[in-house]
Amino acid sequence: MRKTLMAYLLGLTIAYAQQYNFNIMDGINETLRVVEVAYKSGAEEKDIYHFEKARAYSDVSMFLASEQDGIGSKMFAIKSMNSASKALGGLKGLDSLNLLSHQEFEKLTGLSIAEVNERLMYLRENKGESCAPKELAKAEVAYDALVYEASKEQINQMVLLKLYNDAVNNSLLAKEKLDSAIESKLECYTGKVELPVALKEEPKEQEEKVEKKMPQEEPLMVSARIHFDFDKYSIKREYIPLLNEVVKTLKENPNVRVRIEGYTDNIGTKAYNDKLAMKRAKAVKDYLVKHGIEESRIDTVGFGKERYIASNETAIGRFTNRRADFIILRLSSQ
Repeated sequence: MRKTLMAYLLGLTIAYAQQYNFNIMDGINETLRVVEVAYKSGAEEKDIYHFEKARAYSDVSMFLASEQDGIGSKMFAIKSMNSASKALGGLKGLDSLNLLSHQEFEKLTGLSIAEVNERLMYLRENKGESCAPKELAKAEVAYDALVYEASKEQINQMVLLKLYNDAVNNSLLAKEKLDSAIESKLECYTGKVELPVALKEEPKEQEEKVEKKMPQEEPLMVSARIHFDFDKYSIKREYIPLLNEVVKTLKENPNVRVRIEGYTDNIGTKAYNDKLAMKRAKAVKDYLVKHGIEESRIDTVGFGKERYIASNETAIGRFTNRRADFIILRLSSQ
């Protein structure tokens, strides 16, 4: 009896791990594609600060996936898509940054955050975006991930330390670069173009105008997923941070839409499950609308007893199938 139970539990564990790893790899490929599409569409030239944030968020997404944090990985994949969308739009300007309380953080982790806070504010107030865009972007993304990890009920100390070191090191590199620009009175800081004397005196030759053909912009797309308890359509608390990130992305990118697809497992009649699937999709939509997203930007559909992504022979498989997938799409501006 005991051996049978152990074999059953082992089978569940293996099935769950296989499905979990599949979802992680799918997410990693997705976030890599977002950065690739943004790069091919000229995002780096349009807005290097946000493009570098898209890359750094993608790296964090993959790192959290490797630490088996599926929700966190998806959150930062969405953040990557958000930054890529801003870069493609040439948004410019700094993103908001929520600073950690240095007393609470030190008490919680034993690490000092006060100097990092001060350094980031110095960079943001003194044209760090212009003079050290890559380093500032990486520092802010690491800090954002640090805020996320520190907010967990169960903190992974190794992850926290890695993110803390990334925030410290990149903010130091950014400050060093900015200080050098200030000392040398570089254009990125002064805003003035200093031409050599010889060029100032020589008359400008008429340059041949060459029409540059901008690369065709492809849509950016990233998906996320939440799961439901049996015969329920209420949103579980653990998925709220993920939904909040979707809200933030939609608010900051007016040309981004979302499609929500509801699903069930194979228990129950088709008619009942079709209605339940739609209720799950609508529950997600209602959350987004409640938090300020226009209904016209949200499409919903319920699939019920179809399009399974796991076997319905196990409890874990059925839980995996009871889901709402939402696909966040930035439409091409072309």
